[in-house]
Amino acid sequence: MKKRMLLFTGLLCLVASATAQVTKVCFNEVLVTNHTNYVDGYGQHVPWIELFNAGYNTVNIGGCFLTNDLSQPRKYMIPKGDVLTQIQKRQHVLFYADNIPSRGTFHLNFTLDSATTNSLYLFNTDGTSLIDSITVPVLSADVSWGRHIDGDAEWGMITRVTPSTNNLTLDSNEKVEKFAQQDPVGVGMSISAMGVVFLVLIVCALAFSSLAYSIKFASKRRQQRKAAHSASPIVASSSEEIPGEVMAAISMAIHQLTNDAHDVENTVLTIARTRRTYSPWSSKIYGLRQLPK
Repeated sequence: MKKRMLLFTGLLCLVASATAQVTKVCFNEVLVTNHTNYVDGYGQHVPWIELFNAGYNTVNIGGCFLTNDLSQPRKYMIPKGDVLTQIQKRQHVLFYADNIPSRGTFHLNFTLDSATTNSLYLFNTDGTSLIDSITVPVLSADVSWGRHIDGDAEWGMITRVTPSTNNLTLDSNEKVEKFAQQDPVGVGMSISAMGVVFLVLIVCALAFSSLAYSIKFASKRRQQRKAAHSASPIVASSSEEIPGEVMAAISMAIHQLTNDAHDVENTVLTIARTRRTYSPWSSKIYGLRQLPK
């Protein structure tokens, strides 16, 4: 029972996590009247809708619904099983409103009307939870309606349309430009660089000093323990006292070793050195015949 509960809880958390990730997807840019702008894979100028993943995880929008009619929330279901429906973090995906869904996953079964406002809705996989919606006003040809910054709340007209890319191209660094205006000579930058270098050197010096002190202290402690161990006398504990019989035997052995030159023997063997320095049994002179005198 506990295993089933844990499994059910894990599946519930997984579904909740996936749902939370899908809610990061939003409408980002819409082009209703496309005369001379972006073309689809079939070379046609058709209206298109751009979705943007504002999260920092890959999101699969397969199974979600796109519609231009709130009374039909499940008008177009984004097909499942297509790897292209997985939107990477902070990336875009484009849908073509050409009313020809047979052309592929990203071709919708409805189109947009350039003569009136168009409302678009993105529903979750349950077909009832609204993820995002947008109302596009009547615009001129080749002018899109999009967010000024991807994922931002502010919308406006975009004369230079940006399908499948950032609506605002950041081609400058405001911080660097501001710093250059405040410090045109570069004195502040030089001082900052030198300060960082000296700070790093001080930190390294403190770290190495602490390491050297630790090593020296550890070596001193080892030497002290070694000296204390060698200087401490070995004292037998009361439980390990030597019996009297053993002490008597040791005393007699020491006395005999110091006072007796030899063991008590009946016969003393003395070896006298001979004049011959060779072994007679191997000498050849004893094998020669002696001449008579």
